[in-house]
Amino acid sequence: MLVLLAVLAGAIAYLLTRNYYADVQSPARYWPVTLLIIGLGELYTAYTTAARLAGKTSRPIHPIAVARLAALAKASSPVGALMAGGYAGFLLHVARLAGPQAGTDTVTAALGAAFGLVLAICALVLERVCRVKTPPDSGNLEGSLDG
Repeated sequence: MLVLLAVLAGAIAYLLTRNYYADVQSPARYWPVTLLIIGLGELYTAYTTAARLAGKTSRPIHPIAVARLAALAKASSPVGALMAGGYAGFLLHVARLAGPQAGTDTVTAALGAAFGLVLAICALVLERVCRVKTPPDSGNLEGSLDG
């Protein structure tokens, strides 16, 4: 699903860039850094959440907090995929152009594609950490109801 989103966003970005690149202002060079910061924040949150769920810290984590983190991860992974695809589509067109502005845009687009991918991967890691583990004795639930 995420790959499909990235490919779709890339195709749309490529077509828009090819048709309107000369008419639109270039993206700011620092915009992709926000994707990296959010991704690294989610990766750190995944690390601390895993430790708290495993009982390796003195502070337990509330189940509602884990559910909220899972929702954050579910929302962040498509955003990362869309941004990676969008910047990649922009990069496909801009990398073939000559000139100083195209060179700057190429660097921005490459960073955006990479950092969008980082965000998607970090969100998937956080989502994986927040998954509910099945209890070891859950296979025999019918027998326990007969009582």
